[in-house]
Amino acid sequence: MRRIRNRWVSIKYKTLIGRILVVLAVSGLFTINMSCARKGLVSENYPIEFYRVPKLLSDEQIENNPKFIVYGDNRPDWRVQEKFLKKENWLTWRVLLAPYWLGNGIVGGINWLRHTPDYGRRERRMVRDSIYAEAKRSEVNFILNTGDMPNNGQRPSHWETFLKENRVERPLLLEFPYIPVVGNHERVNDSKYGLPNYQAIFPYPQFHVLDFPDAALFVVDSNLIIDQYEFVDDDEQDRLFEKWFVSSDSAQPAWLERELASRNKTFKMVAMHHPPISFGKHHGDWSKTSFGRNLNDKRQQLLELFIKHGVQVVFCGHEHLYEHNALQYSSDGDKRQREIHFIVSGGGGVPLQDVKDAQTLERFRQNYRDAGLDVLSVKQENVFHYCLVNIDSDHITIEVFEVTGNSAQPVKLMDKIHIPK
Repeated sequence: MRRIRNRWVSIKYKTLIGRILVVLAVSGLFTINMSCARKGLVSENYPIEFYRVPKLLSDEQIENNPKFIVYGDNRPDWRVQEKFLKKENWLTWRVLLAPYWLGNGIVGGINWLRHTPDYGRRERRMVRDSIYAEAKRSEVNFILNTGDMPNNGQRPSHWETFLKENRVERPLLLEFPYIPVVGNHERVNDSKYGLPNYQAIFPYPQFHVLDFPDAALFVVDSNLIIDQYEFVDDDEQDRLFEKWFVSSDSAQPAWLERELASRNKTFKMVAMHHPPISFGKHHGDWSKTSFGRNLNDKRQQLLELFIKHGVQVVFCGHEHLYEHNALQYSSDGDKRQREIHFIVSGGGGVPLQDVKDAQTLERFRQNYRDAGLDVLSVKQENVFHYCLVNIDSDHITIEVFEVTGNSAQPVKLMDKIHIPK
């Protein structure tokens, strides 16, 4: 009798579990079908007062040398990718627990199928709140985002996440001029959805210059060089490089050549998403033939252009960490050693990358030596952070603050760079 009763309980238990799994599966499929994050146009899904970021910065030269914040790579990520696709996670005891699989596996799997990134919410808000507080405290002139704001700029709901977090929850986009640099996740090389969405949201073009009394900031779109999603064929990439960056015809210089040559400023700064010099995960992007043709040659031309026109600082993102790298060189007829500082700020909330060990750093540096470049990795830290930049008439000061998440000390100074005239 007991055996029959136990068997009946077992069948009932299994049936209950089966019903729960069926309900979860059906509800998941229903959710996927009803609210999938489809590609489309932001302008057809939201009112303009929600998606349009106001242009709070004048087109004319700013009267004073500025103070501004630099940060980037604040897009959402994937729970499945962070929890299940990294081998180190399989070495923890959490994988033995049912809640871990139910919470991260089922929820994450459904969101993956729905094209809805669902990871990093706490970290994004933590960095955002610190930047908002810094912007008010330091009375900055603007905020420069080094790119990768949505996970996929072709999907309106991904932009909705960015706009809600930075416009509704905190009025970052409304109270301070917000200058975007186009990242690869904005997918602006897609002319059907990616580019129209970007242009609908931001009033600033992909290429433009901000002028100050003693400095100029040149904002460029490096996706025209490195096309990670292969939207543009090689011939068109070559044409765009000659149009916007470096031309092979001296009688018809490219946009960046003309703009750099026309500014007689003490300091020249460039902002672009893909770092020409980096020691992180994306170090090899400039050698990937699938991203474009002759990328190493194009990088060399770009760096020679920076040297020719005395660029001192290049702000970048793309690597999910903080890097300060320096390209050392001597000008013709001048034996003094000069430097271009590459500030990689990609700790805006997306999951961080690991820093490289000394052996890997040296191997990467040898790669640069082989290309004729004298490059130093000055500092590399995998921390959430932002940079506070202050331009004076005879120097640039860059303070880098780690965002700790500690209520007693929410931010702490982790690096300070002084760049003289």
